Amino acid sequence: MKNKIIFILVVVLLGAAAYVWLKPNDDAAFREEMRDFGVKNIDAIDEIIISEKGYDSIVLTKQGESWKVNGKFMARPDLMATLLSTINKVKVKNRIPKEGIKQLTNLLAVHHKSVQIYANDELIKSYWVGGKTMDSRGTYMLMHNDDGDTSNIPFVTHIEGFEGYLTERYVSQEDLWRDAHLFYFPEMGISTIMVEYPENKAQSFKIQIDEKNIELFPLNSDVAAPKVNMAALKTYLLNYKEVSAESFITKNNITKRDSLLKTSPLFVITVIDNKNNKNVIKGYRRKTLPGEVNYLGQHTEYDVDRLFGITSNDKELCILQYYIFDRLTKNLSDFTNF
Repeated sequence: MKNKIIFILVVVLLGAAAYVWLKPNDDAAFREEMRDFGVKNIDAIDEIIISEKGYDSIVLTKQGESWKVNGKFMARPDLMATLLSTINKVKVKNRIPKEGIKQLTNLLAVHHKSVQIYANDELIKSYWVGGKTMDSRGTYMLMHNDDGDTSNIPFVTHIEGFEGYLTERYVSQEDLWRDAHLFYFPEMGISTIMVEYPENKAQSFKIQIDEKNIELFPLNSDVAAPKVNMAALKTYLLNYKEVSAESFITKNNITKRDSLLKTSPLFVITVIDNKNNKNVIKGYRRKTLPGEVNYLGQHTEYDVDRLFGITSNDKELCILQYYIFDRLTKNLSDFTNF
């Protein structure tokens, strides 16, 4: 009987403690809106700003079904999907013990990523994202109120069913947001493809596509090739569904880019879509670095796996792979000699 009474008392005390910890608090610091980090309707979001000390602010702006980064280039779809999912699903995991609030708030004030979320040009959510908890299963966050002031009460947040922390999902480096796609036509939607070889004009060509016909031309001719391997040509077009650079070189790239532009490219590929948008990529040989060898352990003058690319109106420098571009750099004769 005595043990039973002790057990009941323990249960009551634990219940009371849980109630005190979890019960609603009328203080402004514990209002629901100061712990409601998630955005239910992510389709309404049209702008997200992420800033971090030491980096430029990232401004993500919605354009149709895509997102643009700092008004410069399209955002990586995978990063964007992860960010929007996080914004939607993030929620409070638990509160911070009272004795640790001040220390953690001071730490967050120095080390945090600031996140501002807009819908219809109106700020709907603003909070700081801090580091991870000791077990790496939670992330410290602190909400801003309607006046832009912080709540002074940080929380541990998480996503239900996800084992990990969320800080790295709020990417604040511009370079990492760069979508590596050069050509992306999953539904085709291409009207013209031009492939030019400055050192081999005779093998340069143009393809014109409409709803009824696919025609092949020598690049500088208005007379279509009379005999074309149409199966090979249609297979070739499928290569343009998704073409990506290996990476973009964004730091200290101007000198190298300008130096390449003074030389003759290996190829120039121009794609015009059905809305008359033009995208051009120029390919240049990449000289190997001292000590760099191929898969046979031999040093060659030029890299046999990678080359330089210049795109976006000659403004951006990137690394391309021959593995990808060998499929695109066919000769005119590849479609006419059969």
